[in-house]
Amino acid sequence: MSKLLDYLNALDTNAALIHAHKSDPVRAAKEYGLLVEEQLAVAGCDKQKISAFLDLPFRDFDAIDSVETLFSQSEKDAVTA
Repeated sequence: MSKLLDYLNALDTNAALIHAHKSDPVRAAKEYGLLVEEQLAVAGCDKQKISAFLDLPFRDFDAIDSVETLFSQSEKDAVTA
């Protein structure tokens, strides 16, 4: 199973990860072991990119919808630095 799918599943059930994701989603995703591209997709709540990474048809990802987060461009740039 992909780490990305594991991460999304954990966001639906793991309170510590949910808190970490709300506080700093890029750091939480990086520490979980996601690839940079996956980190950006999760941080940007880009369901279409996530769907492509998982090779699944586009669908709603409840975990992403339930975690409201705003990102500045500098936070997104920090992932690629």
